[in-house]
Amino acid sequence: MMLLSSVSMVHWLLISNILLVIATVTGFFLIKRKYQDDRDSWKQEIHKLRHDFEAMSKSTFGIGRSVKKLEQRIAENERKPALATTDEALYQQAQRLVGMGATADDLVSSCGVARAEAELLVSMNRQAAH
Repeated sequence: MMLLSSVSMVHWLLISNILLVIATVTGFFLIKRKYQDDRDSWKQEIHKLRHDFEAMSKSTFGIGRSVKKLEQRIAENERKPALATTDEALYQQAQRLVGMGATADDLVSSCGVARAEAELLVSMNRQAAH
């Protein structure tokens, strides 16, 4: 007890202030370390998101080019069917007429096919019948 009473009030204040400074500095360094860990984690997340965004951007441009090519092909194909359908319909009509016994002259006059094509259709129908 003698020891405690011999320490003056100034000494107690000095010791308590030193302990308070040590606790404050320790708390500061712990908070700083937590902040740095969080910052590093966020930097990694931002880097990952940036990488994912770049990959999505590149694939989007590739998809855009593919869609544009497909649209061009569709536009080209939309122009072609009118001719193909008309020709196809003529040849189907010619085959029906040949099946009903039409001659090459009949096909030329009614369907507008060339004489050689009309003769070929008639000839093929005769071979199929025999």
